Amino acid sequence: MGWDTYMMDIQVRDVRFDAGKPKICVPITGKTFDEIIEQASEAKKIAEVIEWRADYYEDVFDDEQLNLTLLALRDEIRNIPLIFNLRTAEAGGQIEITMNQYRHINEFAVSSRAIDLADVEVSIVDQLSTTFIKWLQALDVRVILSYYNFDETPEDAVILFRLNLMEYWGADIAKIVVQPKNEADVLRQLDIIMKAQTFVTLPVVSVSLGRIGKFSQVSGSLSGSCMAYGCLTNQASPDAQIEAEKLAMMLETLR
Repeated sequence: MGWDTYMMDIQVRDVRFDAGKPKICVPITGKTFDEIIEQASEAKKIAEVIEWRADYYEDVFDDEQLNLTLLALRDEIRNIPLIFNLRTAEAGGQIEITMNQYRHINEFAVSSRAIDLADVEVSIVDQLSTTFIKWLQALDVRVILSYYNFDETPEDAVILFRLNLMEYWGADIAKIVVQPKNEADVLRQLDIIMKAQTFVTLPVVSVSLGRIGKFSQVSGSLSGSCMAYGCLTNQASPDAQIEAEKLAMMLETLR
């Protein structure tokens, strides 16, 4: 049986998120307008999807500057799908923020019509309720629900429960980011994502962090992870441990 027996695929612009070859996602982590556009110019040469980590942006609380940056970013990357990710400090992000501020910034970004997907932490849904997800989707934005664990790779049942919860809450894509303690954790995570295809129908993104987690970024064709994160040269990004150009070559070779 192929992956498509179980999994829905999600179409965003010209990109299909499914369990075939993982789509290369390049995060942008610039602090200023100029840095963001410069990184976008570089990222679009290789990226199939671009993620803007808006928590790095120094003017993220300024609606006017945020709007200008969103529109300029969309203009720069043209038809490449854009993920808006305002990651909180609790989930390894760069920003301390209230739930009201979080809601406002995300709703502002969605209203700009510049973004295609919003990455939302599962812990935030507990606070803002699933109506927040439905509101984003009502404006034609796909929602990635993300679970982060920077301490360990939880037991299989815990991760499968999270994935089921994400689907129940209405996610378009589920994302699991975990910290392996050894190689066995990485292999187990790959196995969990393979098993997940029989438990949930939504596309899944799987990331194991750190040096030993790098393998997970190139093994999506086996496990069914629909995205792999590659960073720009000389640019730190917590989820992207392999340079995007190298990642593209690895995925093409494995293909």
